[in-house]
Amino acid sequence: MLFSDINGIKKRKIVLLPHNNPDGDALGSSLALLFYFRKLKHDVDLISPTEYSESFQWLPGSKDILVLSEKTQSLVKNKIINSDYIFFVDFNNLSRIKDIKNFLSHSKAKKILIDHHPFPFFFDFMFSDPSVSATSVLVFRFISDMNNLSKIDIKIATCLYVGLITDTGFFRFPSVTSETHFIAGKLIEKGIDINHIHDHLQEKYNENRLKLLSKALKKLKVIKKYRTVYTSINASDINFYSYKQGDTEGIITYGLGIKNIILSVFFFEEKEKYPIKISFRSKGNFDVNLFARKHFRGGGHKNASGGILEKSLSETIQYFLNIIPFYL
Repeated sequence: MLFSDINGIKKRKIVLLPHNNPDGDALGSSLALLFYFRKLKHDVDLISPTEYSESFQWLPGSKDILVLSEKTQSLVKNKIINSDYIFFVDFNNLSRIKDIKNFLSHSKAKKILIDHHPFPFFFDFMFSDPSVSATSVLVFRFISDMNNLSKIDIKIATCLYVGLITDTGFFRFPSVTSETHFIAGKLIEKGIDINHIHDHLQEKYNENRLKLLSKALKKLKVIKKYRTVYTSINASDINFYSYKQGDTEGIITYGLGIKNIILSVFFFEEKEKYPIKISFRSKGNFDVNLFARKHFRGGGHKNASGGILEKSLSETIQYFLNIIPFYL
């Protein structure tokens, strides 16, 4: 029913929703769907709950993203209420779309999930597979299932490729499979400029961002007994270094580069108030998805997850330090 309706001649109103602070996979998947549905002559809007990192502003179609704000709130609400289909891309918990979730109860649209995180909530249609390396894989499958791979042009291929490489750590993570590389190969056949893409993604450090990274590395604490490393950034740090959305991305990965470390944690106080945002990265069998769900009202993947805590930064760190001995 879904495939036949979207492939039909009737024009539909479609809203695409990535999660807040969208990363490369969320943006890449959503923008690919934006271009794809436009090719099918549908009326499509991509709405982000928050601003996104300037390191992704070069992506094709990024200027068409409607970001929720006080000025756009009425417009966003109207588009959601009047849509025929709403696609939830790269997340499965409505808390990830901030205030946009308040508009959903007013909409009669069919709700479609395209996501690779575990434990999804119920949607009208679900394309969910936690075993895949990126939501971009599922978008490729989605287009393939609709027998429309020929509609993947260089813009769609570029967006999907960005989703693949950012969510797999440039094909380094354990989630990478032969399918990941097969899809990457198909996208490369579309003529994407790999050097151009990698240059944009690797040239990500403006002066203030680099200084913020330096600040975090100076605060790095290693707990050898628990093979754990953690660091933090507080509100005064980001105010001093003129923080922009996305400037703390990648900080957490440095800890995992230390020999014998299997858990890296990053605490982020964006404003001088609760909650504190926590990111977790792990190696091997330590499941930070379950860890974040149990202790930090969060979740994600086995080796990459996040959470929040309604405490001060120092209290949050101490809470974590009290918990970690139980996971020796």
